[in-house]
Amino acid sequence: MTKGTMADEISILRFFENGPIEKAEVVFNIVREKMRERLSGHLAGGGESVGLAAPRKRSARQNTEVAESPKA
Repeated sequence: MTKGTMADEISILRFFENGPIEKAEVVFNIVREKMRERLSGHLAGGGESVGLAAPRKRSARQNTEVAESPKA
């Protein structure tokens, strides 16, 4: 993720935290409806929907280093 994108996301989060509640509710409702439309289009199409990224997979790699305790 680029630095500009992070700054945008932070400013959006700050808007919802510190902005006027009336405006935050309106924007939240708009975003919620848009996401519902995307989700319903994705499920109905059965395939990849434009604009949706594939879910990220968690890394299966585990830390193999074993901390050894000092022997007395």
